[in-house]
Amino acid sequence: MQTQISRRRLLNTLAISTLGMTFARQRLYAASLISADSELSLASWIGSLKTNAHNLRQREISPLQWQEIMDRIYAATPLTKFKDHLNFSQLSQEILEKIPSDRQEYFHRIQLKHPSGDDLPGGKEPHQVLVTKVAHVRKGESVPPHGHSSMVSAFLCLSGEFDVQLFDRLDNREDEMVVRHSKRNKTAGPGTWSSISDYRDNVHWLTAKTEDCFLFTCKMLSVEPKLPLNGRIHINLKEAKSIGNNTYIAPKISYARAQELY
Repeated sequence: MQTQISRRRLLNTLAISTLGMTFARQRLYAASLISADSELSLASWIGSLKTNAHNLRQREISPLQWQEIMDRIYAATPLTKFKDHLNFSQLSQEILEKIPSDRQEYFHRIQLKHPSGDDLPGGKEPHQVLVTKVAHVRKGESVPPHGHSSMVSAFLCLSGEFDVQLFDRLDNREDEMVVRHSKRNKTAGPGTWSSISDYRDNVHWLTAKTEDCFLFTCKMLSVEPKLPLNGRIHINLKEAKSIGNNTYIAPKISYARAQELY
């Protein structure tokens, strides 16, 4: 019996060690490809998006690690080349023509092509490895404050200026959410970014300050098997109760109410 227990402990230790080495290798690999002080080539940048998404879907990295690597990828964005690749001038005009008059935000799904001509893996949104969109927010309006569950996403400002606020979700209750204000950038312009996961900066709130506010966004769904998938969990920070240390208890609200308030 003692021998079996010792052997089991050894196998568990080896499994944990192997998992740790896998994560360590992934971080080192990402760091070797993405330099913090220089931009990637467009092909490498799009390839990094695909690789990072694939590694999360295969559970080779955690959602938090996906988020950390996305921060490095977005920091190395070849923004001018990427906008040219999107044909941004034409695309933004198409989005402005499509956005309903009663909507303050509009997310337009795109199929991101690699410069080689190959598409990133497609399919219907719930089953797609990486969902990519370009969004427009009207001046003075918001992507209202909301959190997510079993989802990761990352926003990259393509044009305009945003007021971006991020919050860590401390507790997710039936009718309210406890959040702590973690970051704010009142002048987030082209090339700035933010990312969310269940583990860091889960709630975001973006307000457009200029007429030309466009974002590139990518997201992945159902990344946590033990958590229910919720695309948006809206909260009302205008009526949140402060409990000190930049922490608030905010009531949950409907999508329609969020559109009215923000």
